[in-house]
Amino acid sequence: GWLLAFSVSTSLVVLAALPPFLPEGARSILMELFSGVCHQLDSRSPHVYGEAFAVCHRCFGSYMGLPVAVLFFGFVRGAWPFTPKTAPAFLFLATLPALVDWGGEIVGLWHNTPVSRILTGIVMGVGAGYFLVAAIVDWFMDRSKQKGTTRTSKT
Repeated sequence: GWLLAFSVSTSLVVLAALPPFLPEGARSILMELFSGVCHQLDSRSPHVYGEAFAVCHRCFGSYMGLPVAVLFFGFVRGAWPFTPKTAPAFLFLATLPALVDWGGEIVGLWHNTPVSRILTGIVMGVGAGYFLVAAIVDWFMDRSKQKGTTRTSKT
């Protein structure tokens, strides 16, 4: 489960960054695939060679945070310090920097930057990614236990 989570999360980062390196037809398909999860505003998206990534800065940061979360999960050997009461607070804290960055711009306190959007996205991605990888690993462990139970009941 851990390897699958790392592969999928790393693939998302690569796919999001791939459009500038693709021919027009493939680029259009990839942009369309990501359009359902990101506003893709040109002025708020990373560019290479004048072509935008498939997602904005903050979404790209979130995607970059996912494999970091998987590595962290593996490093702490899947420690799960959360309870049903603490998990929502942790997720809120992971999104708080992005909310402050976004809200400060909305109310005119400051202008956020590509760097602030990417960094706050990374924090969000690591926070959410930790829960995502835990769910994937739990799913694989549950399936493994079910298979083990099935095998032992047949013998």
